[in-house]
Amino acid sequence: MFEAKIDALVLRECIESITAVVDEGKLRVAEDGFKLRAVDPANVAMVSFELQRDAFDDFRFEKGSDAEATTESAAATEVGIDFNKLHGILGIGGSAEVNLKLDEQAQKLFTRMGSLAYTVSLLDPASLRKEPKVPELEFPVQVIIETDEFRRTIRAAEKIGDHIMLGVDGEEFYMEVEGDMDKLRLGLRKEQLIHLTPGTLHSLYSLDYVAAMSKGMSHAENITLNLGKDYPLQVDFEVADGKGKVSYLLAPRIESE
Repeated sequence: MFEAKIDALVLRECIESITAVVDEGKLRVAEDGFKLRAVDPANVAMVSFELQRDAFDDFRFEKGSDAEATTESAAATEVGIDFNKLHGILGIGGSAEVNLKLDEQAQKLFTRMGSLAYTVSLLDPASLRKEPKVPELEFPVQVIIETDEFRRTIRAAEKIGDHIMLGVDGEEFYMEVEGDMDKLRLGLRKEQLIHLTPGTLHSLYSLDYVAAMSKGMSHAENITLNLGKDYPLQVDFEVADGKGKVSYLLAPRIESE
């Protein structure tokens, strides 16, 4: 049994952070809130998402007696959700509070926003991709930057090329894009950032993926970039006024010699 109430704008913010990487996935509902980990169809990007129960105005969860033997499954319910569809429904409902109710037997999620009521058909979790394992990575460099600064640079970069280089040169963090004719470079010194681990390294990434991720972090005040040389990019930020956490992981584009 699961029933909850949450601010529609908060839930939309959370859903947008997920749909920046995947359209659908397995949402784990438990006594302490929501969790999700999913990878995009191309196996290039991954999103990890957590939302604490205190982000909700009301949250009630009780696992049925038919739970499997393992501790993790006994403490949670896994539901398959089309997040694009849910996001569209939330957009129609406006800013009203959202009431959620799960019917596991019927595989339905009942949503109500004011006088509007929607019944959302759930996806069979068995038909969805398995939850990916998080690779054990040690990042030599960490950069904390204001989200608006990062997103503004990404919007400009999209007009120039297909790949973006993120790197650190001493005590400067830079973002660089080079096209057939034009080039864009943002350079920020340590004192212009919230935090910077000095170093000398860079990695190249698909700009399409970074641009999509930048839209998913639009409500965050700042983001943490974890970097290495020819290394995956890990982006961490908070949602729901700090009551939720999102992490993106993006594979690098290895440069040819």
